[in-house]
Amino acid sequence: MHILGNEKYGLYYGKIKSFDPVTRVAEVEECRHVCRWYGKKGGITSLAAFGICGPQARESRIAAPCKTATLTGIVNIFECSSEAQQAIDSFEAF
Repeated sequence: MHILGNEKYGLYYGKIKSFDPVTRVAEVEECRHVCRWYGKKGGITSLAAFGICGPQARESRIAAPCKTATLTGIVNIFECSSEAQQAIDSFEAF
């Protein structure tokens, strides 16, 4: 599972089915929009390393997964740790 960032600063979580680095288009399965998150430390890499956690974790907002999504303008891809995957997968959608 990965965290993907697009050029409009949108963050998404899901399984990359395909990615074209020339067009910067990704096909993502079980895609969830990450609207706001709280974690162990700040920054997107901390989200990929630790997932949703900490005293404010319940204030995070992550949407329900959709079966597939086409994301454009991808500028960042971060592989999630197993700890982050477990935390995000178990997080209830808003």
